[in-house]
Amino acid sequence: MDILHKIIAVVGPTASGKSSLGITLAQFFGGEILAVDSRTVYRGMNIGTAKPAGEWQTLESPKKKSGDIRALFGGLHCLVVEDVPHWGFDLADPDEDYNVSLFKQDAKKTIQDILHRGHIPILVGGTGLWFDALVRNLEIPEVKPDLLLRQSFEERHVDDLFAEFKRLDPDGALVIDRYNKRRLVRALEVCHVTGSPFSELRQAGNPLYDCLWIGLDIPREELYQRIDTRVDEMVAHEFVTEVRHLYEQYGCEIPSMSGIGYQQICRFFQGKESLKEAIEDIKQDTRHYAKRQLTWFRRNSDIHWVKGREEAMDLTKIFFVNNT
Repeated sequence: MDILHKIIAVVGPTASGKSSLGITLAQFFGGEILAVDSRTVYRGMNIGTAKPAGEWQTLESPKKKSGDIRALFGGLHCLVVEDVPHWGFDLADPDEDYNVSLFKQDAKKTIQDILHRGHIPILVGGTGLWFDALVRNLEIPEVKPDLLLRQSFEERHVDDLFAEFKRLDPDGALVIDRYNKRRLVRALEVCHVTGSPFSELRQAGNPLYDCLWIGLDIPREELYQRIDTRVDEMVAHEFVTEVRHLYEQYGCEIPSMSGIGYQQICRFFQGKESLKEAIEDIKQDTRHYAKRQLTWFRRNSDIHWVKGREEAMDLTKIFFVNNT
């Protein structure tokens, strides 16, 4: 039997403190962080995705070949935050299609690279499907596009699409981003083509890693207060200016601009609501998203839910002692 490499996954809802905990674990155990987030992969989307502040540096790759100018994951460049290398940021332009399949392919390479440097891969983020695709070796169904069906979905409003998806796949509706039209269209397309709920078609293969799952358990009221504070800080740090630059260059119809925060400020630029209304919508939609994240992760019985760093540190120490 193959011995699986040990990794750590730090999960939880947005604004729960995952990034800070990941850095603490990386500093103590000698780790490097891989962001598992479907939004931080995009360049120029920094404030609204809560990317950490750091310095871009170049690390040597043990697999680097002569003339190879691309690292195993996002180039040899990585973002160093508090002396901890972070990978998985700025992998695509906002108008590029970067999906879970590409992430799984690239993330496996970067994990191998981290291991070759003798460090511990620490996965940090809140995109549940991406975690499962990588850690649980989840196979995403390969269903050929039905262009006519897809076009008919594209002509419908996102609320109508979500209502139909909820009818066809109630479990999937609990975790999908109901405002991401591209994902709704694809999920509905798979449901209609296969005749089965989209969520039931994903099959887990043999696990790729020996993973310690750590989830941050934050009281609901505290979490919502953190979300509101984060949104206010985003706006104070010129988030509106960030969205304006993206809006002027790409418009609002590309998939990356469907993210929470960007879509609401887009509506403000389009004159559909005031800035105050947009900010309140961001807070409310982020709270709803946090609930969907928790719904997804609560189904994972492997997650050890902790209330703070000390519990996480103790779990990690035990994990490595028992698995050496």
